[in-house]
Amino acid sequence: MSTVSNGRVGGPLSNPFKVAAEVYKITEVNGGRAWYGKLVENLDGIMSSSTVRNSINDLITWGILKVQYGRTEKGRAGRLLFISGESRDVIKSVYETYWQ
Repeated sequence: MSTVSNGRVGGPLSNPFKVAAEVYKITEVNGGRAWYGKLVENLDGIMSSSTVRNSINDLITWGILKVQYGRTEKGRAGRLLFISGESRDVIKSVYETYWQ
């Protein structure tokens, strides 16, 4: 994750877009699976767990994230999160500009 002129991780990104960039990083860049617990772990020190949860809910409502139930990397059932096809290019640009 990079900092931008204001010195904050993710620069001027709102919390939902920070979460979306992290989901993109996990699923598209690293080829992994993203779920709530993993996002809370990855974003620890950047935002609280309740902020992550609220951001996920906002992103689902906005159609940026889609949800599929499946197995997490730890082998447990979970709600897996993906960037929707319609939003992929925008979130890729956000990731490359502010989150790498």
